[in-house]
Amino acid sequence: MVPMSNRFARTPSIRCVVSLITIAAALVVPVVMDAQSSPDTTTLDATVITATRLPGAIRSQTATVTVLDGAALRAEGVTHLADALRRVPGAAVVGSGSFGSQGSLFLRGGQSNYVRVLVDGVVANDPGGALDLARLTLDDVERIEVVRGPVSVVYGSEAVTAVIQLFTRSGGPRAVRAEVGGGSYGALRSSLGASGGGARLRWSVQGDQHRSDGILPFNNAYRNEGVSAALGVAPDAATDLRLTARYNTSDYQYPTNSSGTIEDRNAHSTQHRLMLGVDAGRRWNDRTETRVQLTASEFLPRSTDRADDAGDTLGFYGYTSRATVTRRAADLRTNVRLFAAQRLTVGAELARDHENGTSLSESEFGDFPGAFTAGRTNRAAYAQLLGDRGRFSYTLGGRFDDNSAFGTFRTARVGVAVRVTDALTLRASAGNAFKAPTFFENFAEGFTVGNPDLAPERSRSAEIGAEAQGRGAVLRVTLFTQRFEDLVQYDGAAAPGEPNFRNIAAANAGGVELEASLPEIHGFVLSGSHAWTDTRVVRAGFDPSASATFVEGGRLIRRPTHLSTVQLGRPLGAAGTLGLALTRVGAREDRDFSGFPATPVMLDPHTRVDLSAELRVPERWLAGARVLLRAENVLAARYQEIVGFDAPGRSLYAGLKLER
Repeated sequence: MVPMSNRFARTPSIRCVVSLITIAAALVVPVVMDAQSSPDTTTLDATVITATRLPGAIRSQTATVTVLDGAALRAEGVTHLADALRRVPGAAVVGSGSFGSQGSLFLRGGQSNYVRVLVDGVVANDPGGALDLARLTLDDVERIEVVRGPVSVVYGSEAVTAVIQLFTRSGGPRAVRAEVGGGSYGALRSSLGASGGGARLRWSVQGDQHRSDGILPFNNAYRNEGVSAALGVAPDAATDLRLTARYNTSDYQYPTNSSGTIEDRNAHSTQHRLMLGVDAGRRWNDRTETRVQLTASEFLPRSTDRADDAGDTLGFYGYTSRATVTRRAADLRTNVRLFAAQRLTVGAELARDHENGTSLSESEFGDFPGAFTAGRTNRAAYAQLLGDRGRFSYTLGGRFDDNSAFGTFRTARVGVAVRVTDALTLRASAGNAFKAPTFFENFAEGFTVGNPDLAPERSRSAEIGAEAQGRGAVLRVTLFTQRFEDLVQYDGAAAPGEPNFRNIAAANAGGVELEASLPEIHGFVLSGSHAWTDTRVVRAGFDPSASATFVEGGRLIRRPTHLSTVQLGRPLGAAGTLGLALTRVGAREDRDFSGFPATPVMLDPHTRVDLSAELRVPERWLAGARVLLRAENVLAARYQEIVGFDAPGRSLYAGLKLER
């Protein structure tokens, strides 16, 4: 691991880090002093699960955790996961154009497939980490937990720079929910849900639909429909069982080629996704609990781009692909309370991934079909020790994975948190993680040849942080450093029949994350964050040119150095809420692939401002009704998150929500 001090010392933007730390110190000291002299010091008592798979107070976590409230997001009109993650410190969300286009996440400088995403414990990623964030909707989501840093000890592959988990509604007091609305670019939205139950039986069901005609002149529609359900059973105080199911189908039409040129009238991609989960637990006594989790997912991506007309017969003019990706997993673990403040988890996991894919490229030179069927089995054992003694908390964990495709891998993580005072907490942690190759990288046949001997991509990381609270204010500062090795690269110059993928590249990433929230001032609630992230390629691999994806000594593409967020809210009591969200994204490098070789470009910084209002309708007009108003990119900023693909301009939405 590269020492943090050495990495920052040779970074050109060291002054930015010093400035951030200076600002943080200036803010921390008065907050801590006020808290120590004031009896109304506030504490964060939110409970999180994802970091350790055990419920724990957020202040006792040794990892960096952000929790987003689903109801608050919906009150602002935020409907998709990609948009919700834009307010997480250091989370660079990249979209390839209009509503429903491919959405990727670069967090703490890592690759876009370095984040494992779970929905009620069910893995949403493809094997190897790929995931389109833009099509995961939030209509049924109760909260989102984001754990930054390596979490492979309890989750295995893909949990390299973060784990994101969506928790859906669990039921409770009987309620019926509905929403209908529309807006710019032919946007239409509707949802209907209900929930109910008590201490022994809780249930929730939800259906939703999202539509848009898109921002481009033709062939740019987006359709997304889904249904979800959850059932919780607790026959006695020692036993609990929860069943979850979620099905989603979506279609996105795109007239653009790979460089953003508008030229195609019939290309579209369709996704069907089914996710099923069972989570059951039995408490044998005051010290011992056993839990079992069974998960299953099926993902069916389809891409179609036929000839536009009878005259479209030159070059490579048509392409179709179909795949069926399944993931099955069984996890059994036992939690033992060793002493009053120590908990030991010992678990085992058995997972089976499988993919069956076919493709056909049509060209004036003939047809080029492709197909492969592949599967792999992963067996893992892990252990984790958590301690919380007075002002001192710690985490120590290790995991052993044995995969039928790439062999064995060991991961470990250690973390400590010290509550120096009631107002100040210090944290430190270190660990490693890995990401398995994709099935295509391992097993592709045809024009592209996979490499069955690929090793997993791997990382090592460390972080230190501080959190201060007082008089309703909270300030967090986190410094992190990471090393990514054995990055898989595509070698287009490989000899015919030789593998096109190899473990070649390596990169470093490090930075500072600053988060703050202030107490209510004249009725306004203010919070924000700033992340400074520096990435450097230390081993470029096959292509040493300046147009390569990895340029030695250069930055990783599509990662902004500076990323800032501001959220300003104005509660109106029973009348509703007003909100403003601002995102400032700094300049970032990219490659223009419209020509060969690709051209290095720098994407300009941009600022996006969103406004929202949720206002109660008078009871005498319609009981339980609220009007939702939202304006996205209200200043009509013009920007691109990928070179050649314009982001949406100003868009407006108005809807009616009903809950009884």
